[in-house]
Amino acid sequence: MGSALSASPAAAPIPRIPSTASTGLGFYRQPALQGDQIYLVAEGDIWRTDTNGGRAERVTTHPGAESFPAVSADGQWLAFVAQYDGPGDVYVMPVTGGVPKRLSWEASPQRVWGFTAQGEVLYTGPSQTGQPITQLYAVNPNTLKRRALPVGQASDGALSADGKRLYFTRNGLRGDNARQYRGGAMAKLWTLDLSSTAEATPLLAPGANDSRPMPYRSAAGERVAFLSDRDGTVNVWSVAADGRDLRQHSRFKGWDVRHASISGARVSIAVGADIYLLDLEAPAASEGQRVAIRLGGDFDHQRTRWIKKPQEFLTDTALAPNGERVLLASRGQLATQGIAALRRAELNQSEQGRCRKGEFSADSKTVFALCDFSGEREIWRLAANGLGAPQQITFGAKSPRTQLQPSLDGRYIAHTDKEGQLFLTDLKASGPTATRLIGHDRLTADISHLTWSPDSLALAFTQPLTAGQRAQLRLYSIADGKTHTLTTDRYDTDAITFTPDGRWLYFASQRNFAVTGRANPWGDRNMGPFFDKRTKLYALALQPDQRFPFAPKDELTPASDKSDSGADTKAEAKPDAKPDAKPDAKPEASTASTAKPDAPKPPAKKPAIVWAGLSDRIYEVPLPAGNYDALRTDGKRLWFLDTEANASTERKPSLKTLSIDNLGGNPETVSADVRSFDLSADGKKLMLVRVPAAGAAPDIFLVEAAPKLPTELPKFQVKWSDWQIATDPKAEWRYLFADGWRMHRDHFYDKAMHGVDWQAARAKYEPLVERVTDRAELAELMAQMVGELSALHSQIGAGDVRVAPEEPGLAGLGARLERTERGWKIEHIYRSDPELPSDVSPLAQSGLNFKPGDVITTINGRKVLDAAHPSDLLRGQAGKQVLLQVLTTEGKEQQRIVTPVAQRREQQLRYGDWRYSRARAVDAASQGRIGYVHLRAMGRDDIADFAREFYAQSDREGLIIDVRFNNGGNIDSWILEKLLRRGWAFWQTRSPEGSPAYSNMQHAFRGQLVVLANEETYSDGETFAEGFKRLGLGPVIGKTTSGAGVWLSDQNRLIDNGIMRAAETAQMDPEGRILIEGVGVKPDVEIDNLPRATFSGGDAQLDEAIAQLKKAMAAKPVVLPKLGDYPRPIRLK
Repeated sequence: MGSALSASPAAAPIPRIPSTASTGLGFYRQPALQGDQIYLVAEGDIWRTDTNGGRAERVTTHPGAESFPAVSADGQWLAFVAQYDGPGDVYVMPVTGGVPKRLSWEASPQRVWGFTAQGEVLYTGPSQTGQPITQLYAVNPNTLKRRALPVGQASDGALSADGKRLYFTRNGLRGDNARQYRGGAMAKLWTLDLSSTAEATPLLAPGANDSRPMPYRSAAGERVAFLSDRDGTVNVWSVAADGRDLRQHSRFKGWDVRHASISGARVSIAVGADIYLLDLEAPAASEGQRVAIRLGGDFDHQRTRWIKKPQEFLTDTALAPNGERVLLASRGQLATQGIAALRRAELNQSEQGRCRKGEFSADSKTVFALCDFSGEREIWRLAANGLGAPQQITFGAKSPRTQLQPSLDGRYIAHTDKEGQLFLTDLKASGPTATRLIGHDRLTADISHLTWSPDSLALAFTQPLTAGQRAQLRLYSIADGKTHTLTTDRYDTDAITFTPDGRWLYFASQRNFAVTGRANPWGDRNMGPFFDKRTKLYALALQPDQRFPFAPKDELTPASDKSDSGADTKAEAKPDAKPDAKPDAKPEASTASTAKPDAPKPPAKKPAIVWAGLSDRIYEVPLPAGNYDALRTDGKRLWFLDTEANASTERKPSLKTLSIDNLGGNPETVSADVRSFDLSADGKKLMLVRVPAAGAAPDIFLVEAAPKLPTELPKFQVKWSDWQIATDPKAEWRYLFADGWRMHRDHFYDKAMHGVDWQAARAKYEPLVERVTDRAELAELMAQMVGELSALHSQIGAGDVRVAPEEPGLAGLGARLERTERGWKIEHIYRSDPELPSDVSPLAQSGLNFKPGDVITTINGRKVLDAAHPSDLLRGQAGKQVLLQVLTTEGKEQQRIVTPVAQRREQQLRYGDWRYSRARAVDAASQGRIGYVHLRAMGRDDIADFAREFYAQSDREGLIIDVRFNNGGNIDSWILEKLLRRGWAFWQTRSPEGSPAYSNMQHAFRGQLVVLANEETYSDGETFAEGFKRLGLGPVIGKTTSGAGVWLSDQNRLIDNGIMRAAETAQMDPEGRILIEGVGVKPDVEIDNLPRATFSGGDAQLDEAIAQLKKAMAAKPVVLPKLGDYPRPIRLK
C-alpha cells in the first residue's frame, strides 16, 4: 500500500511567489527617519534609502545582527545596537561610514530610541540598581559620559525639543505577542518635568496600549505622536503635550504598526513587510505612502547553506533490528549510519517537508517515519539505503501522529497521535480500512511504550485509565481485538519488554517507597519525605506453569530443569560457541564431503498467551530498587538504565545489565553517562547514545551486547561527526512558518482558537514569507501571526540565526564604577548574604578590603583611563586572577588580586544586591519582626531559595513574599502547601526551663502574611498570587499582574530549535471559569511604585506591605501558649 511522494492526494503545496533574490524586495523593519533619509533593518544589517524609495544601500556588514537604528538631528551620526563584541551593545558611527564606536558594555538586551538635542544617544538597558527593570540612559558619544534619566521602569522614551520634558512608556509586553492585550502589563504613556522635582504623571488615561512617544512641533504647538491599539489595531496617534486633543493619523485595519520613527512632522512606520511615510499634518487619517524599496545585495542569507553541525539538532535515534545501522533524525532530516566505513544514507532529500521520528522495519531495509510531506504529520515509508521515493502509509490525520512501532513480522504499525488515540495500520491492506482505532486515552493523551510481542500477535503499552493518572500496563490482542489491563492504577508502570521466546513480559513499575534521608518531620528545613529509587522490575508469565528464571533452586526442582528464558551460563562462558553446535557430535559426522546440509529449520512457534489469570502471574526480579528506565532483554539478560538522584539538573544514567538466572548475581554496569540505548531485535548489538558534554554532540556506539564494553571502543563509534546537511534557507523558512502554524492549531488550548479564523490567519501572513531575508525576520512575521490569538505564553525564538564570530566574553568586578580623572571610582559594591562567601562579589571577598570611594587605576598593569571602559581590559578574564592597582580613600596606592566573574554572573550579583537591600530594609523597618522572601521565578533554583529564606525566618511575626518581576515556572503548589501548614498543637520540653513551645505542624508559619505582585509578575508567579488570595492566606499588594494564565509544556520546538510557544493547558476555578489569562491577578491593595520615586530608591509597595503587616500583627499578635496545670492522678482514698 502507499503512494509516492509526488502523488500524495493530501498534499498542500506551500504558496510561492517570485523569490526575494529575483525581485529585490525585503522584509523591512525598524525604520529610522531623518529628513529625506530612511535607515532600516533587513538581512540583519542596517540599510539606507531615501523617502522616494528605490535601491537601498547597505550600511553595516558584520555577520552579527545590527538593529534599532537612530539618526542624530544633524543627520551625521547613526546609533544602533550591534553584536560586534558580544550579545549586543550600543554603538555609533558616521552615516558616511567608519569604524563603529562602542557606547555601552551591558551584554544584555538594549534598544536605541534616538538622540537628545545635545547629541547624546538615548537608549534603554538594564537598571544599574539591580531591580529587574529597564532604565532609560543618555550617553555622550564623545566623552562616553552616561546619565540615567530619573524614571524607573521605562520601556522607551523621548525628550522634548528643549530637553525639559521626558515622555516615556511604562510596561508593555516584552516577549509575548498578543494583539489587543488588556492585562496588567499594558503599555502606558507617562511624562516627567525634568526641570522640577515633581513626580511623573500619566499622559493619557489607561485603557489601551500606548507606546513609542515621539514629540514634534506642529502648527498648533508641541504634540506627541505615539503608537496605540485603542481602535483594535496598532496605529499612529498624537496628543497635545498636556494630554488633550487626541487625534488618529493612520487607519490600518488588521495590520499593526510595529515600529515608528519621527522627523519633523513625518513618521516612518513598519507595517507588514513594508515601510510607510505618514504626514502628521495631513487633514485626515490614512495609510500614508508606501516607500517602494529594493535591496541591492547578494542575499547571502538565502544561498544554499550547509548545516555543519546537525548533531546540535538531534531529536531521535533508532537501531536497526539487525544491529548494523542507526537511524538519526536531525534538523528534520533522516539518515542511516553504521560504524567503520559504511556509507551514510540520507533518506528524505525533499524540501516539501521534514521528518521527526522513525523506526526500522523488521528486515532493517525500510524506515517508517513521521513526516509532513503531505502537509500533515503522517507515517511514510522510506528505503533505509536512501534510494527511491518515499511512500505515504497513513492518511487523514486529525491530530499530529506522535509515536510509531512496526511489528516484528512486518505486517502492522502501531501508532498514536496527540489526542491520545492508538491506531493499528495493516500494511497488507489498503484504503480507509487499513488503519483502525484500537484505543483512546481521554485522560492524559499519554499512551506510551508501544512494544510488540515476538509473534506480533499482541501489543503492549502503558496508559493512564483513572484520574490518578498513573500509567497501567495493557495488552492488546490482534486475534480478538480486545485490550487487557494487567496492572492497577495504584502504581505507575513503564519500560516494557518481551523475552524472544514469548514466555515472559518484563516491566518496570514504581512500587518501592522507602524514605531517603530523614525519615521524620523534625530537623531544619525539612520539606517532607523524599522517596528515591521507587522503581523495581517485574515479570508476567504469559503462560501458566512457567518457572520464574530467577527463582532459587529447591528440592522440588529437578536438577536438569532449565527455563527457556534463563541464561545459559555455559554458552556465556564460550562466546565463540555456535548456537547450532552439538556437544556430542562426532568430528567425522560434520566433515563428510558427501553429506547434504540440513535445510534451515523454520522458527519455533511462540506459545500463545494465556489470558486467564495473566495479571496474577506476576514475579519480582531480585534486584534492589532503583531509578530504572528503558528496559530491554535478549532472553538471557535484562538491560536497563539506572539514574542516581543528585542535585544536578542534567540526568546522567548508567546502562546496567543483569543475567537472567538464579545464581544471585548483581547487576553489572556496562557504561556510565548513557542518554539512551537500544538492543537489536536479534539480541546481538547494543546502541549506546552517550550524554554529551556541554555544547557538544552525543557520541553513538554500536557494540556487541555484552556486560563489558570493548577495550577499543572508538572502533565501534558511529561516524556521524562529519555529517553535514545542505538546506535551502528559503524553503526551510516556508516550512518553519507552516509548521509553526500547525503547532498552534494542534496545541493551542482552545480548539476554537479564541474565535480567530486560523486558516485565514495563515493566508494573511504566509505570502510575506517570500519577503523574508533572514531567520530573525521570519520570527517577527510568525510573531505577528501568533499575535492574532491574543494569548500570553506566546513568545517566539528565532532558532538557528547567523551569529557573530565568538569573541572573548565580558567580565565584571561585581561593583558599580564611575569614571573620574584619576581612574574608575567604586561607587557601590554589590552586597549579598555575608554568610555565603561563595556568593559574594569579587570586590567583597574577605581580606580584600575594598570600599566605595576607592579608585582603580590599572588592571594587569594597563591604565584604565587609556581604555574606553574597564570591561575592555577584563575581556576573557572571568575566573582568572587579575591584578588591580588601587588608590584608596586614604590616598594610599595598593595592589590587590581579584577574580572577575562572567557578565551573566555580574548581572546576578546586581539583582542579588537589590534583593538583599529589600530584605535589609524590611528588617530595619520592623526591628527584625518581619521577614522577607523574594522569588525571581518558580523553578528549581527558586524552591532552593525559598527553603533557604523562608525557614530562616519562619519564627517572624510577619512575612512578605515578593513575587514582583517573577517570570514563572511551576512550583506554586509547593510553596502554597508550606504556607497552609497550621500549628494546631504544641510541644513543651522540661528543660531548659522557660524554653519556648514549638508547634505541630513543624515549621508552620503562625504570623501574618502578605504577597507583593506587580505588572511583571508572570505565569506561575501569578498562579501563586491567585492561590494565595483564594486560600485566604493574606492580602496581595501591588499592581495587577500580566495575565499569563494558560500553561504550556514547551515541547513544541521547531526543527531549527526555534521557539514558537503555544499556550496549551487552561487554568480554571472550581466553577470552570478561566483564571488569570488576559486579565491578570488583581491586588487586594493597589499601590504603584511611581517612576521618579522608584529611581530615587523608593519602594512604596514594600512600604505598604510593612505597614499592613504591622497593623495585622498588632491586631492579632503571635502568642506561644504557656503550659497550664500539669495533670495529677486521681488518688482514691
